[in-house]
Amino acid sequence: MSIGLLPSEKVFRVFEVCATHQSFTVAADVLGVSQSAISQQIKLLEETLGIDLFQRHGRQVSLTTSGHNLLVAQAQAFEEIREAVRKECQKLNSLEVSVQVFPGFSVRWLLPRLELFMTTHPEVSLKVLTLPGDGTPSANGADLTILYTKQNSDQWLTRDYLFPVASPKFIAKHDLADLPPEDLVQKIVSLPLLGETFSNIDDSWGEWLRGSGITLKPENLCRYPQSNMSLLLAELGQGIAMGRTVLVQDALASGSLLELGDIKIPAPANYILQENLGGPINKGARIFSNWLSSFLRST
Repeated sequence: MSIGLLPSEKVFRVFEVCATHQSFTVAADVLGVSQSAISQQIKLLEETLGIDLFQRHGRQVSLTTSGHNLLVAQAQAFEEIREAVRKECQKLNSLEVSVQVFPGFSVRWLLPRLELFMTTHPEVSLKVLTLPGDGTPSANGADLTILYTKQNSDQWLTRDYLFPVASPKFIAKHDLADLPPEDLVQKIVSLPLLGETFSNIDDSWGEWLRGSGITLKPENLCRYPQSNMSLLLAELGQGIAMGRTVLVQDALASGSLLELGDIKIPAPANYILQENLGGPINKGARIFSNWLSSFLRST
């Protein structure tokens, strides 16, 4: 017989019961079938394998050496299968979840709200990992990844807008509070601007200027690899940053940043939640995913 052509698991189950009780009759009662059906199954198994598994002694049977060896191997194989299934079920029921996220989103939105999540779901153990600037998930594969992308707009978790922000100190220093819209824009592009740039999306200042129909070019624009850097520098009064709704909502609420003017344009990119493609996510990841999606969509 070809080793690749083993009989079905059902036949091996019949063999296991017969070997355990040393009787085809008892095995038939246990399995709820006729004794002749059991005999046929065992005969078919022996013919298929080319091995005598039982010695017949009237109504009683006993395992041959080959039968005993097969029973031991079968028990080990089934135990390994059960253990593999147990481990996979344990993974699915796990409440440990890892999530990869950009530093800006982590510091500006996620971390300030973790206490609320943990209060609501104290059973979940959450591990936050940092995404590199290009947004490529790490090779070790977190359960969930929060990406900022132009792609998959049908999966966007919220609607983000772009608009300039600065600290009250900077606004007062440069007399920006009461300027007419035309003069304000003219003044903005002449002052130190703080931007960010990623390899997967365009510079946010360029997006805002194009989206607003403004043809003026910034005179002094410094770009940083993370949005959190430009926003922090703006809070320190070192220039005007391009705010995004999700990232600056807390700063606007606290007054550390103020919106300049009323020109807002839809951000060309947004946040999506991506599951690890290596397999189904566990219970903890599902809880966090539902919480995050619900919380962001209500923003």
